[in-house]
Formats: sequence, structure tokens, C-alpha cells
Amino acid sequence: MRNTVLGGILAAVLVAGLFLAAQYFKKPAVGGMDNSASPDQAAASLKADFVGAQRIGDWMLVCGPVHELPRPPDTGGRVGNSSGTAPKEAPPPPHWHIPRCRVLYSIASASDPRREKIRVTFREFGFKRVLGMFLRFPPDEVTTGDPVALDLDSTRWQVPIRTCARIACLSIQSIKFVDVPVVTKAKTLKITYTPSGTQEKVTIPLPSNGLAQALAAMRRIDT
Repeated sequence: MRNTVLGGILAAVLVAGLFLAAQYFKKPAVGGMDNSASPDQAAASLKADFVGAQRIGDWMLVCGPVHELPRPPDTGGRVGNSSGTAPKEAPPPPHWHIPRCRVLYSIASASDPRREKIRVTFREFGFKRVLGMFLRFPPDEVTTGDPVALDLDSTRWQVPIRTCARIACLSIQSIKFVDVPVVTKAKTLKITYTPSGTQEKVTIPLPSNGLAQALAAMRRIDT
């Protein structure tokens, strides 16, 4: 139930983000990109105030500027809802800010290398920094409800297409804290899905090189 509710929240956020993504990624990065460093060196070189894009192994860490939470409206002393009858939600931890970093891997189309086929994104959400994974597909290849599987060594997660918009479709997975090592320690990663209008499954391997270091850097910078 918790995973379903969180997935619904993440879906709503990401649908809105889809329409902003094209413009956002055109903005120049403040941080420089060093492609010669090892994943450990690249991750360790990033300071807590890093803004920009840095390749870490085969993955890309992208961080925007810090945005603090907006100030809550004045409720006149009431708590919870407008009538003051609902329980008050716990406030965010001290110095908490909206998560600003994400880890990306983009797969280009075989027929047109300039066109992105699939994008894999990891980012954190909420006061507890729950890790979320998002698989972005072109809307002409999948539709809402289509099955998608993510294999992490011997572990398989079913992550069906959750929502579609004009520019992309999304598969979403919220990852429990106890399951994060399944991602960070995986040596073999792959996505399997069946494109719309076909009966042939497509399996796409994902690199593990740099993923653990990129996720650790994201958590450190975004804390």
C-alpha cells in the first residue's frame, strides 16, 4: 500500500516534470565535467555545493541549485487542516531542502543516435529521502500498463508503465531502504519490455560502472 501511494505521488510529480525536462536540460551546467577520473575519484571530487553535471563511470550526476521549502501559510494557530481537526504532520528535519540531484543514464536510438530511446533516472524524494527509479520510454513504443522488468543480478522487479504523456511514458519504482544495496551492489543490470504492436521482447543491458558511486555522491550532496 505504501509503495502504491508513493508511486502515485511520484507519477504526478514526474508527469509535470516531463514537460519541463526538455528546457531544463538545455541550461548550461555550472560545474565542469571531468571524464578522465575513475568513478571513485569523480565522486570524491564533488563538493557539497556542487551544481552542474559530472560523469561518474557510465552514469551522469546532475545537480541543480538548492531550493528551500516554501514557508507554510498562516493557519491562525490551527493544526492539521483548515478546521484544526486533522492531526498535524511532522515538520521536515532541520536544514532540509528539496532534493536537487539525480543520477541518469541515457540510451540512444539505434536508428537515430541523436534521439533518446530510454532514460534511467534515480533521485530521492520526501523528508526521508526515499530513493526512486524512473524509466522513461518513447510514447510510440509503450503505453500505460505495459509490463517492464528490471533485473539486478538474480533479483527481478516488475515495474510496469505507470503513466504516459505526449512526450514520454514512465515506469516508476520506489526503493525501500533495505533494498538499496540490491541496486548499488548489482553487477548485471538489464531492462526487458515488449514494444507496442509486437510480440518480441527487447532486453537492454545497463552498465553498473559508476552507479554505486554516483548514488552515494547524490545522497552526500543532497543531505
